[in-house]
Amino acid sequence: MASTRIVVVIPVFNSTNTVSRAIDSALGQSFDNQFEVTAVNDGSTDATSEVLERYRSRIIILDQPNRGPAAARNAAVAHSNAEYIAFLDADDVFMPDKLARTVPLLMSNPGAAMIFHDAIAVTPDGREVAQSYVWPERAHAPSMDEMLAAWWPIVPSTVVMRRSAFEASTGFCEEYKTPGYEDCDLWIRAREYGEFIYVPERLTYYTTSESRADRMEKYINSRSLFFRRLRQRYGHRADELIRSTARNYTNWFSYLGLLSIQRRDPAAARAYFARILRHHPAHLKSVLRLLRTFLPAPVARALSGRTAGAKPPKGLKRVSPAAFPTGHPRRNKLSQ
Repeated sequence: MASTRIVVVIPVFNSTNTVSRAIDSALGQSFDNQFEVTAVNDGSTDATSEVLERYRSRIIILDQPNRGPAAARNAAVAHSNAEYIAFLDADDVFMPDKLARTVPLLMSNPGAAMIFHDAIAVTPDGREVAQSYVWPERAHAPSMDEMLAAWWPIVPSTVVMRRSAFEASTGFCEEYKTPGYEDCDLWIRAREYGEFIYVPERLTYYTTSESRADRMEKYINSRSLFFRRLRQRYGHRADELIRSTARNYTNWFSYLGLLSIQRRDPAAARAYFARILRHHPAHLKSVLRLLRTFLPAPVARALSGRTAGAKPPKGLKRVSPAAFPTGHPRRNKLSQ
């Protein structure tokens, strides 16, 4: 292990159906340099440990009580002496040339803290959702100011990081107990310690939920922690990122609520507006829209006015930056 320069870190929790293909994609890299693969079983309660055991002779396996993906990734890095860290989630897949196309670029640029690339988004059943995860206006390496102004589409399975930058950034914050903002929290801090490199090639299959509401819910649970940490570290410099994150969440659920009214489904509309009010109790529009769901359907639709033909909020027709930073689907050959 002392001479290993690269480690592929795979946090694993209840991933019986997907972790084999993730590990196989890491082991199958067309890359000449020495690298190791470390999977951290984060307290799985299904048959994940049995699947991992089949790879015992080829990868490093660590076991820990369930502490979340942030702690699992940190444990893998701490166990390794590698100079470069590639992250791979247990439901994602590397293209065969992922390491070959990224690691040499990072090695040749000592001023870079990390490198990231585009991805193909897929659903859990392997259907492709989007050929590109990175929309055109974000298809470049961001400055620090850009990262503090808008959500940047960087997911763990597209990142290779220099160990020195990882340690300077103190790794993933283990206050995040579930998947959500733990990754973008680290990327922002890492940008303090060097520039980023962006590779426009799609070198990972990234799994995401097809439901926008589900994607948003994944992030809302850790949003207050993310906002608090941004304010503590960056003060007013992070105001725009915080505002846009909250605004995107509200806009999407408003759109889905209005769409439900249009479709004559007041129960669904009620649920969407209630979600907004749980986190923004003083959002007057949502209060009025929630009350509207208790009116007779024709009256509710009439009161919708110009929103009756609900359309996605401007700028949110793709996967919205701050509201749902998780990704996209996978090709059919990846079906479980």
